[in-house]
Amino acid sequence: MMHARNGNLDAGFGAQASHLFGCLRRERQIYGGLWCNGHFTVAPIMIIIFICVSLTTCAVQATTLTKPEQMGAWVTHEIEFPDLVDTTRNMRRVPIKVHVPLQDGNYPVIVLSPGADGSWDANLAQARHLASYGYAVLALEHVGSNTERMKEKFQFEKNLRAMTRNSVEVLTRPKDVSFALDKAEEWNRNHPELKHKLDLTRVGMLGHSFGGYTTLVTFGARVALDWLTPVVAPGKGLGPDLSDARVKACVALSPQGPGEPFFLETSFSTINRPILGITGSADKAQDLSPENRRRFFALIPAGDKIFLWLANADHNGFSDSTGSGKLKLPSKSRDDVQPIVRAATLLFFESHLRGSKDADKALSVETLKPLLRGVVNDLELQRK
Repeated sequence: MMHARNGNLDAGFGAQASHLFGCLRRERQIYGGLWCNGHFTVAPIMIIIFICVSLTTCAVQATTLTKPEQMGAWVTHEIEFPDLVDTTRNMRRVPIKVHVPLQDGNYPVIVLSPGADGSWDANLAQARHLASYGYAVLALEHVGSNTERMKEKFQFEKNLRAMTRNSVEVLTRPKDVSFALDKAEEWNRNHPELKHKLDLTRVGMLGHSFGGYTTLVTFGARVALDWLTPVVAPGKGLGPDLSDARVKACVALSPQGPGEPFFLETSFSTINRPILGITGSADKAQDLSPENRRRFFALIPAGDKIFLWLANADHNGFSDSTGSGKLKLPSKSRDDVQPIVRAATLLFFESHLRGSKDADKALSVETLKPLLRGVVNDLELQRK
């Protein structure tokens, strides 16, 4: 299933360029044979294409650095794969919704992992925001900890506790990410809408809450076996390495520090790639305090590590399903949190997946403070 969406039409010439690209593609399909007979000259067409690409690129780059919280210029569409199964893991279903620009191009890939109770639309607004800047976003759904699982017998707290300590789900979520990247490699070879559009040499990851855990483990953190049931031998200490080297940079929203249910003090020493962690002073969930989430940053090794702390940001505010038509989890801070999270996330990926030094410089207190509003009235940014 495929749906088309517009980016920010006020951001520049993206929409006009997209429209012209479409016209040119249709012209070439209809009149391609006439070109060979001299009815059209290639040079003017190539000049127009070059101008369109240049204008769109400039519009995206300008918006990225000046208003990174807003939608970008790319026109995007969504392709749904609801019935994917991993035959190597007892036919585990891994539904994926792909957000990708309509225009031809080779786009960096972002894998998006939702929190417990999340569907592939749990972070829909964030996925659409990244896609509008020329990213291909693979929004996953983890079936052992999704909305359907959370609603069983309407025992929400019990279900949440069970799924975040269930050894199968805890150890399987990172494998869903690797499965998604394997599928992306297949799609890049032969899918009619995705062929040659996915740049799998530039892969990032974004996850919130349980998805933050999934992101950290995919990125090299080692899960603790101490609280898992059924017990995984030896029952204590660090679990297996579930990292995927294809992921080059990641953003963990509401990252967990050491303690039940996921990590030990020694879990983070193997994270050796660029990471941005974002949390806040009201980010409480499952007995994990905001200070515990800050502890995560203290324990990861130095080198391309960034930590963003938002005053009064609550846990649910870091996910935004706007546009899905589904009920959102309650949050007093979401409207104030999201512009900052989107801006910081985009600038981080522009820096580490596209190599933009300007974006890295822009990921700063000076850039983000003007976005403060409402209950989120202060922020702190650390690098190491």
